[in-house]
Amino acid sequence: MESKKNVLKFLVTRVLPLSISVGILIYFCVSGHNLETLIKVFPKLNIFYLLLAIVAMFGYWVFDSLVFKELLEKGTFSSFFGYFKLTMIGQYYNSITPFNSGGQPAQVLALSKKNISAGKSISKLSQKFFIFQLCTIFLSSLSIIFYSDTFKRKIVGFTFFSTLGLIVQISSMLLIILLYILKNKMIHVIFFMCNLLKKLKIIKNSEKLKDKIVGQLTFLMENNFSINCGVLVYVYSFLQNICINSIPFFVAKAFGCPGFPFLKMISAQIFITLISSINPLPGAAGSTENGFIKILSDFFIKSNIAAAMILFRLINYYLVIVLGFIIMQFTKISSD
Repeated sequence: MESKKNVLKFLVTRVLPLSISVGILIYFCVSGHNLETLIKVFPKLNIFYLLLAIVAMFGYWVFDSLVFKELLEKGTFSSFFGYFKLTMIGQYYNSITPFNSGGQPAQVLALSKKNISAGKSISKLSQKFFIFQLCTIFLSSLSIIFYSDTFKRKIVGFTFFSTLGLIVQISSMLLIILLYILKNKMIHVIFFMCNLLKKLKIIKNSEKLKDKIVGQLTFLMENNFSINCGVLVYVYSFLQNICINSIPFFVAKAFGCPGFPFLKMISAQIFITLISSINPLPGAAGSTENGFIKILSDFFIKSNIAAAMILFRLINYYLVIVLGFIIMQFTKISSD
C-alpha cells in the first residue's frame, strides 16, 4: 500500500508537471509550424551567437558552482567538477518540480554523502539563495525603474504581475531574515498556522509538523547562517544573473536581428522571469513561452519569434534537464 502511495506521489509531483511542461513545448512546436520554421532557418543562424547563448547557459552553471566552492569548506570536493555536479543536481530537480522546489532538498541529500550535516547544508544553501535573490532583486528593481514603461504595453496587467513577481522575490528573502532575527515570534506564527491547518483538516498531525519545523530552524541557528560570505560570492551571483538573462540577446543576434541595447534585452528577460515567477509548473511553462513572444516581439521578425522562443527554451530549460539527467546517471557525488 505504501509503495502505491509513493508511486502516486511521484506521478503527481514529478511526472505530471513535467509532462505538462513538455506538452506545452510540443504545442508551440506544432502550432503555426514553429518547429518547421526553426528547422528551415537553423542553417542560416549565426553560429557564433548561438554558441554564445549556450556558453551563457554554461556560464550560469559555472558561476553557481563557484559560489558553492566559496561557501563550502575547502576540500569538500577534490575537483571543480564535484561542485559542478552539485549545481546540476539542484538545477535538474528544480526543473522537474513545481515552484522549483526540489533542487535544495536534493542538494542537501547529495552533501550528506560527503558527510556534511543537514543543518550545515541548509545553512549554506540558505546563504547562497539569499545572496542570489539579493542580486536578482537589485537587477529586477533597476529594470522596473528604467524599462517598465517600454514593456508594459505588451501584456495586460504587466505592471501588476511584474510587481507581484518582485514582491514574491523580496518575500522569500524577508522570510529568511525574519526566521533569524525573530525566531521565537516566527515559531509562534508557525504554530498558529499549523493549528489552523489542523482545524481545517488539511493536516492531521500538527505536533509532528511543529517539531519538524522547529528542528529545522534549530539546525539553521546552530550552523551560523551569515550573509558575510566574501566579495567573490556576490560577484559570482551577480554574474550568474547576467548570464541567464543574456540568453535572449544572443538568440536574437543568432537570428540576425538588428542591434539593440544589451541592458534592455536583459531587462526584458528579467520581466519574463518576474511575470512567470508565480507559475507553479516546472520551468514556469506556458507563461515563460508566452512572455517571451509578447515582451520580445519588437526584437524579432514576427515570423521567426516563435521559433526563436523554442530555441531559447531548448537552451535555458530543456538542456538543463538533459545534461542534469546524464550527469546524475553516470557520475556519483560521493566519488569526488
